[in-house]
Amino acid sequence: SPLWSKRSHSLPVTRLTLTKPYGQFWAHWDVRGKVASTNNEIRLTPAVKGVSGAIWSKNPLGMGGFGMEVDLRFASKDGLHADGAAIWFLDQPSTGAAYGISSNFTGIGVVLDTFQNLDYGTKSFIGIVGSDGTTAHSMDHNGKDQMLGKCSVPDMVKVDKNRRKFGETISVSVEYLGNLIRVFYKYPDSTEWKFCADAKVHIPLAYTMGISASTGELSARHELIALRVFEIPIDPSIAVTRSTDKLSFEKPLVQATQDRDDLTTVMWIFGLTILAIVVIIAAILAFDFWYNGEDRILTC
Repeated sequence: SPLWSKRSHSLPVTRLTLTKPYGQFWAHWDVRGKVASTNNEIRLTPAVKGVSGAIWSKNPLGMGGFGMEVDLRFASKDGLHADGAAIWFLDQPSTGAAYGISSNFTGIGVVLDTFQNLDYGTKSFIGIVGSDGTTAHSMDHNGKDQMLGKCSVPDMVKVDKNRRKFGETISVSVEYLGNLIRVFYKYPDSTEWKFCADAKVHIPLAYTMGISASTGELSARHELIALRVFEIPIDPSIAVTRSTDKLSFEKPLVQATQDRDDLTTVMWIFGLTILAIVVIIAAILAFDFWYNGEDRILTC
């Protein structure tokens, strides 16, 4: 379970918390794209293809340690849905193709990707991504180059043909403490949080928090039901001293090892291909010599 939820000294952060009724929540948040709200929900996107929406805090994150719970409701008309939503901690707000923000973002995100690409065996997942803005986040490749950790999470989206009202479909807990971000999730019919992934990151105090969603060739209705944020006072024994407050993140060892293994596999395939070509050529030459060798000797 998330450690922060058990800390009695966690402090509620009113300026970032969103619960019913929302009222004029935009007093503390900038609204972009197709966002619409009522007292019961903040709709990030309607179930329309090729749209996006996001809300961004007007104030810096300003916390060295925090915990948050985000309740989300995703619904599609026919069970075919995409792209998903994300929780962001970035240097600045943006708009673009990566769950509704720029593909060249700088910062850390927790993404909920709802697209199930059966042709490529891709399942819906929750993941931690990190980018310094130099490499574009590719939705076609599930942000592989930015992925710091992820877990497969099925059934995040409900089929809702008749626009029925129901509660959240997935809840996410994000804990950031001691330069470690940990992500948990749970379904509405459970009280138990399941661990998803963690990563070593440093999120600058001046970064901005946002929540975004997008649709592509497939659509879904993405709604924010609740956001509860708590500050965790930093314990000097776990605080990491830095000369400058800059973004940093570490690619997981497993992923780095996988990348090396992938490279090694490619090199082996290349080497075996060359060897096979050499063997084939040698076999052809040997057969030609065996079949035509005597004629060539007599001719000479």
